[in-house]
Amino acid sequence: IQKTFIAYEVLWNSLSLEEKVSMIMSKEVATIGLNKTVKDAAAILAKRRNGCVVVVHNETVTGIVTEQDVVSKVTANGVDPSKVLVRDVMSTPVISVRDTSTLREAAEKMSEYDIRRLIVVNDVGSLSGLITAEDLARWLAKRSNYDDVALNALARLKRESREGPYR
Repeated sequence: IQKTFIAYEVLWNSLSLEEKVSMIMSKEVATIGLNKTVKDAAAILAKRRNGCVVVVHNETVTGIVTEQDVVSKVTANGVDPSKVLVRDVMSTPVISVRDTSTLREAAEKMSEYDIRRLIVVNDVGSLSGLITAEDLARWLAKRSNYDDVALNALARLKRESREGPYR
């Protein structure tokens, strides 16, 4: 395990992480209003691949609801999701980065807060996108020519994908 960690550390340090978050972030972000129900959020989550929906109120990002929030705060407690509001289960405060931040800054923030998703905002604080740990892994896998099968697994690259080692 120690050798694997050292190998990833060497790989991580050899790649330039000074590219901007805006280069790899998802620009199409699912949003939901504060007063919608968890059932509404779950319906959106079922259609999306990134496992979260951003909560907005008056065009301001106020929180994030993840699949884990729905499971741990509602479903596991036997609560009817149609009777719980998003505002009651969303994760706050909002942890975000600017779209001009570097990938290194995004990765450091994810590590610092032990999160897998970061909301990306523009210079006036409006929602600009979303960057995930999977996005970072996919970018790193591509930069390393998809040579590392463990990194490919973290990036969730599939054999039938148009990108990656299985093209």
